[in-house]
Amino acid sequence: MRHPAELYYAPSLPPDEVRALLRRDQLLLRTCQAALGRVGGDVLGLSVEPRPGEVVIHAAVSRETSEAAQNLQEIVSELKMLLMGSPEGRSDITTEVHIGSPCPAVWPGYDHALVYVAKWNDLDKLDKGDEEAERTGKG
Repeated sequence: MRHPAELYYAPSLPPDEVRALLRRDQLLLRTCQAALGRVGGDVLGLSVEPRPGEVVIHAAVSRETSEAAQNLQEIVSELKMLLMGSPEGRSDITTEVHIGSPCPAVWPGYDHALVYVAKWNDLDKLDKGDEEAERTGKG
């Protein structure tokens, strides 16, 4: 029996590509659920990448902070619980953290299933705030 979601993909896709899309979509949904209430102000972007036997959570952060690290760890822990009992429950879940903008040109996570990306005008404010902090010696 075909998976109901297969109706939404191009009928000409080979079965392995359909399975890859279904896996990506399932991981995106579960990662969104795991991230609810856990994306702090330092997180500028969050995405999920399915790899064979592994799930990678990509994060772009404005700076490394203990709060950002704790939030990412909570997302990973929640995702592990959400995936229990599924085939993905055996996959390793890792994080890759990028310090800086979630710009497509510099953030490797942008090429994967996006969970969250900060508004670009918010990023401009962040950059100006960093410049102000450097100029005044605060920050």
